[in-house]
Amino acid sequence: MDPFTHAAVGIGIAALSGQPASPNNPIYCAAVMGAMAPDIDVISLLKSKMALIKYHRGPTHSLVGLLFVSTIVAGLIYVDFGGAAWTYFLWALAGGLTHVFLDYLNSYGVQVLWPFSNRRWSGNLLMLFDPLMTLFFVPVIWYFYAPQGKAVMAFMLMAAYLLLCWQIRRQARLFLAKEYNLHPAGYNIAVIPAKKTIISWDFFIEGSREMLVGTLNLFNGKINPSRSLDRKAVNPFVRKALHTNLGKFFKQFTSYYHVSYWHEKGKHFVKLIDLRFKHESDFAYKVLFVLDEHMHVEEAYFYRQDEAILVDVA
Repeated sequence: MDPFTHAAVGIGIAALSGQPASPNNPIYCAAVMGAMAPDIDVISLLKSKMALIKYHRGPTHSLVGLLFVSTIVAGLIYVDFGGAAWTYFLWALAGGLTHVFLDYLNSYGVQVLWPFSNRRWSGNLLMLFDPLMTLFFVPVIWYFYAPQGKAVMAFMLMAAYLLLCWQIRRQARLFLAKEYNLHPAGYNIAVIPAKKTIISWDFFIEGSREMLVGTLNLFNGKINPSRSLDRKAVNPFVRKALHTNLGKFFKQFTSYYHVSYWHEKGKHFVKLIDLRFKHESDFAYKVLFVLDEHMHVEEAYFYRQDEAILVDVA
C-alpha cells in the first residue's frame, strides 16, 4: 500500500483517542510514525536493487519487527515530548499493525512471521494502490478538531469495502469455475486483484498438464487475454536452479510462479515467472538461470519489469 494511505490510516488510529488531530500531539505523531515506519526497509536500496527486492516487506513488516520499530518510534517521541513512553509505544504499535494488515491485503505479501518463517503471506484482496482506502479517512483530517466519530465511520467503511472485495473475488472464482467447466478436485483456481479496478481480477487455473493465466472483467464477463502455459516435467537442471539461494528466495517471494526450460547451443535455460504482476504484455518479475552441461550455474538474472539485475549465485 502507498505511504499516503498508511499515513491516513495512522491518523485514523490516533483519532480514536478522542483528541484533536495535531502535529504537536504525541499520540498522533506516534501512530502516524508507527504506521509508516515499517517501510524504513527501503534503505536497503542503498546496498543494491536486489537487496531492496529481498528485504522490502520483510523483517520490519513482521510481528517481531513491529515490536522493535515501535520501540524506536516511542523512544523518539519520548525524547521530543516527554510523558509516558509506554503509551507512545502502544499507539506506534497500533499504527504499525495497520501497516502490516494493509500490506498483507494485496498480492505482494509480507513476511509477518519472520524470523520463524520466510514465507510471504498475502490476502490477495486489494490493489497495490487503492485510492478509496485513503478517501475513507479524508473526513478524519478535515474535521481535525473532533475526529473520533469520523474515524469510527472510516474504519466501518473500510471493513465494508473489504467485505465487498472479498465477495467480488468469490464471485469471480465461481464465474471462472463455471466458464471453464472446472471440477474442484482437478484444478486449483487462484484469483488476485488486477492493477486498475475491483471488477478486474487476474487468475491462474492450475491443472495437471497446463496453467491458464488471464484477466477477468467481472462487469462484462470478458476474459482478456487468456494464456495457456505448459507444465513441463521437472528435470535435474530445473531442480538445480530451484535449489540455489536465488531459486529458494523466488519461491518465498511468490506462491504463484511458472517454470519454463529450454536447451540451446550447449546451454540450459531455466526461467521462473512470477504470475502475480503483469507489465505490458509480459510479467513484471522473472528469474533466468543459465547452466552448462554439468549443471553449473554460469549466470543468473532477476528481472524487474524491463530491468535485468545480475545476481551472484555462488
